[in-house]
Amino acid sequence: MLALMLTGSALLAAEPIPVTVRLDSPVVERFLGLGVQWDPYEYPPLPEAWKTTLNRVDFMKPGVLRVMLNASAYVRGFDASGDPRYVWSEGETGIERLSSLLGILDYAQSHQIDVLIGEWSPARGINTRAGRAGAGDPHWARIHAGFLKYLIGVRKYTVIRYFNYMNEPNGNWMWPGGNVDYNAWAQGIRNLRKELDAQGLPAVKLAGPDNSGNWEWLERCATEMPREFGAWESHWYAKDSDVTEGRIEKFLKEKREMLLTSDPPAASKPLFIGEAGMIEGKTNGDQQPRVKEFAYGVLMADYVAQAARAGWASAIAWDLDDAMHVNTGGRVTPPTERTLKIWGFWNTQGAAMGHAEDEAVRPWFYTWSLMGRLFPKGSQIVASDSRAEVRSLAAKRQDGGLSVMVVNESDTPCTVEVKAPGGGRKALEIYRYFDRERPATVEGFASASEKLPAIDMVKGVRIEMPSRGVVFVTSTGSPRAR
Repeated sequence: MLALMLTGSALLAAEPIPVTVRLDSPVVERFLGLGVQWDPYEYPPLPEAWKTTLNRVDFMKPGVLRVMLNASAYVRGFDASGDPRYVWSEGETGIERLSSLLGILDYAQSHQIDVLIGEWSPARGINTRAGRAGAGDPHWARIHAGFLKYLIGVRKYTVIRYFNYMNEPNGNWMWPGGNVDYNAWAQGIRNLRKELDAQGLPAVKLAGPDNSGNWEWLERCATEMPREFGAWESHWYAKDSDVTEGRIEKFLKEKREMLLTSDPPAASKPLFIGEAGMIEGKTNGDQQPRVKEFAYGVLMADYVAQAARAGWASAIAWDLDDAMHVNTGGRVTPPTERTLKIWGFWNTQGAAMGHAEDEAVRPWFYTWSLMGRLFPKGSQIVASDSRAEVRSLAAKRQDGGLSVMVVNESDTPCTVEVKAPGGGRKALEIYRYFDRERPATVEGFASASEKLPAIDMVKGVRIEMPSRGVVFVTSTGSPRAR
């Protein structure tokens, strides 16, 4: 029996926890939608696995993709004038090297999903006729401007909105010898902004600083380079306690307030988490086996709720598929247990590794895909009650619908009462994610636990949460497929 009932039911003895949605109190005027990291593959999926991947991404309905690669994938060298020689100048043979990237961008363009594309590490250098070009060398600005002109002007990927000059530039793991050089990186940023403007690409926003930790980088950039950055973006791999104790919301709210003070135009600039994940449990270099556990789906839902409540307009999940990245030992066929970075919603190399079950969607796909579907691009995040017992997130969608997510981080049962004064009467669908209850299709796609006829949202609904888990309440049915 589904534990959901109309307000006023005598069946509930405990006083419910109120979750009241304030429809007239916007927190994020235009949500970017949930995102996912989708990079060119180290182990490209076979045709059937690629078809399955696209079907799953269809269901996720991401609003933004982060796509990173190395310039060595598309630069062959430099001519006598110091200009880059690109693979597309070699015709179809050269373009074949970019097939994985182009497949991702084709999908994004056909589904109008915004793209953040970028370079892994200019700090590691690239060979030029004048020697090795590091992070501050102007060769990089020419490389990236030419790359973007080709993708946007020739290939017509108009969904490319943002560019990352360097992944996690604050990290010693991204620099030769571990020698972090803020000044060289900052010069590279300035070079690229100037070159993009000169090349007729002012609409491409530089997103950053892309820091992971070292939040003083965000503060310094807001003070020193507000003109160069058209979007503010950082990474955060959180500890469990950061999530369960509500520190993400408090901290990100403080950072947003700092940005608005240091860079007043930040109020109209996109602000989002460029890589989101949980750090505890990471092992074997860069593997997170907890993505295979139920609890990870609760933690990541809570993470997103807090980020959005703090006024941040998206979070991009790290990452889509284990098969995209090599962890240790180089590329071997088939991959070994430690070859791949385990962070994805699935692993399209599962069968090749002797674990066909690993190709199925993992538990956290359930909550992340529902957040993508029910809090889509263009939604307005509005204020809602949140207490120590539960966290909530609410949005008004562009289709006129209402979505509410409630997270219980405790194993203690509770009852919540979801109301939306001014919301009128709405037909509702309820989705439930609990360890022993998460209805799904054979593909692993979330199914509604219950559908209710027109409900007076002033009175609202009461929902039982028997343990740690997540409940979604949404009106006007599920969004239509693209």
